[in-house]
Amino acid sequence: MNRFGVGVPREPGKPEVPAARTMVSADLEQEAGAVTPGPLSARQESEPDALAPSSSRTSEDAVTFSQNGDRNVQAYILFLHGDFVNRVQVRPTDAEFLASEEGRFVPPRNPKQWRSGHDACRRFGVVVLNAPSGTGRRTQALRLLRDLGLQRIDDLVPEWSKVSTGPLPDDQDCGFVLDLSNLPEAPADRFGADLAAYGEKLRAKGSYLVVLASPDDWNGHLADRTVEFTAWPESPDARTLVEAELRAGPVADRIDWLSDPELTQIWSGNPSTREAQRLADLISRAHKRDEISLLVDEFRNWPTAVEDLLQKGGTEARDTVLAIRATVWAGALLDGGQRSSVIRASDALQRELALERSSAHVLSDATSASRLEAAGIKLDGERAHHDRSKPGLATAILRSLWSEFPTQRDLIRRWAVKVVDDRGIPEADARLAAEALRSLAVDRRDRSILDELADLQSSRRSLAVETLTEAAGAPELGRYVRDRLLQWVSNSRTAGHRVDLVVEICGGKWGEANPVLALTRLGKAAGRKELGSEVVSRAFRQLVVKRPDEVRKAVGQWLADPRVWADPKLQRQVLGVFLAVISSDEGTDLVLADADDPAIREQIVRAWRGLLRIEGGEEAGVAQMQRWRARFDQGDVRRETVQSMLAEVLGASGFQRFFDMVMMDDGGTVSPFWRETLRRTHWMPEPPRETSAP
Repeated sequence: MNRFGVGVPREPGKPEVPAARTMVSADLEQEAGAVTPGPLSARQESEPDALAPSSSRTSEDAVTFSQNGDRNVQAYILFLHGDFVNRVQVRPTDAEFLASEEGRFVPPRNPKQWRSGHDACRRFGVVVLNAPSGTGRRTQALRLLRDLGLQRIDDLVPEWSKVSTGPLPDDQDCGFVLDLSNLPEAPADRFGADLAAYGEKLRAKGSYLVVLASPDDWNGHLADRTVEFTAWPESPDARTLVEAELRAGPVADRIDWLSDPELTQIWSGNPSTREAQRLADLISRAHKRDEISLLVDEFRNWPTAVEDLLQKGGTEARDTVLAIRATVWAGALLDGGQRSSVIRASDALQRELALERSSAHVLSDATSASRLEAAGIKLDGERAHHDRSKPGLATAILRSLWSEFPTQRDLIRRWAVKVVDDRGIPEADARLAAEALRSLAVDRRDRSILDELADLQSSRRSLAVETLTEAAGAPELGRYVRDRLLQWVSNSRTAGHRVDLVVEICGGKWGEANPVLALTRLGKAAGRKELGSEVVSRAFRQLVVKRPDEVRKAVGQWLADPRVWADPKLQRQVLGVFLAVISSDEGTDLVLADADDPAIREQIVRAWRGLLRIEGGEEAGVAQMQRWRARFDQGDVRRETVQSMLAEVLGASGFQRFFDMVMMDDGGTVSPFWRETLRRTHWMPEPPRETSAP
């Protein structure tokens, strides 16, 4: 007998042993006398349209869900089967909405472009604000739409396989903001013309769209075809903006600090909106006015301190200079980590630079203590820190590394990720490095850092999960990360470890906070992984426990969608989801909660049959049936419901053979549970055969 309870194959020369189902079926006939219809016929054993519904009611009639709530539940279907753009209404408490209010809003430095943006939006129904991130684009977009008299403004959050105007809304009297910067892939050339046509449709309804773009992405043919409705706003005057921020907060009395000579050079440099807001925050947190000198140094990323560290050993040989700099950079990456980790990371960078590091070189090198001292690193016990009297110095060193040596970023990035992946470095220190890289990726807009972190495997993949989870919620690169997660599970060429990474992120904190987006990605991942995948099942169990309503709605709508049963790829995704959900007790309870409803029951039965028929699903499906048998065999009030449902699944023509796999337990005894289930199949009429896909 194999592990599914199939009878032992006959030995040569011995008569064949009847299948367990045949023997039990004969017993049941004798018990039932003339009431039961007799053994299963040859016609019943023929291959049927196994997924045909067992009633005349269509799947689209089966379930109706409420459309109320903060997320439109129709998104579940659209997210899985097509492109969708979610609308999130901008709230009055939104920080950038507050910054766009009359009396607080500071317009861009180039007023002509600001007026041009208004004119283009009125004329074309759409305007592209093409400016680098950090210039205050979203605040400007909200102000522009408010200037047009729109009371409702929505951020558009797209879930699409490619950028398209197709799923964009066209409601009456609405303002929309769509951020198209940091796209994983550039839009098609025709998108510019499509955007113009969409703007015309909006304008006719008194609605308008502001697209946020960056010059790095919005160029070439795309920029040429949207030039008529593109504006290039700059950041507002930095001093005026800082003054407005201070006036809006609890420290308006510090506005006169802005006249301090120490700040003159900052005002002349006109930093970006993001930097001006950072300066306002530093001023707000200062204790007294005579701290301005230190405050300015921190704002400027400690330029003198960083330069002094990098010039140590400047008169020595090149190898000595590089050894000191490698320790400076390693200390910044692992600030607060163990001294041994900093030395190990420093040596790794020197190897990456192809410097000779034989045993003779290492033993003749400066001692660890002198290397750390030369790099300006202080020890607190075994912990190594850059100068803690200079807040943010470690971050400033990494920023300098990225900006001063742009041609070496690939090498530096590769080294830094290897430090995170180095098993010789304690995980707590590797976590410090991963967090430093995440902050650097956000600050420098370096998407490649996140992509390389995604390739961490084995025991350090948890750090990749943590890092990308944080990045997915960051305003600057969050949209890029969310798009990448969707892209990875949608692309059949994506490496398996990246698919697993997406599954873990979606089954964790990010998935709990964004269940609709997470379920989309998990649904696609379920179609990529083998049926019964432990990582997929674990992720769904987490969401079932934390967000049961969203999982119930998603699974219900996917099972009810006729497109699923007409498309093998979608069918595999949804059946993979169904299997993952019922693989836990919590998920099973969720599925069975409404099983007394005929429509819900029909969906579950169809899913079971689909699972048993799909490639690779037979073994996993039988294993789950046995798990249900073990759980509901005795003492559970749902035993009868489960038995009746499984009888409906296995009683259909072409499915009775599965009784041979489950009928006998490991001791060769017929299971009372399956015996009773088989009895129920004799009481049921044969399901109608359907000529079309359900």
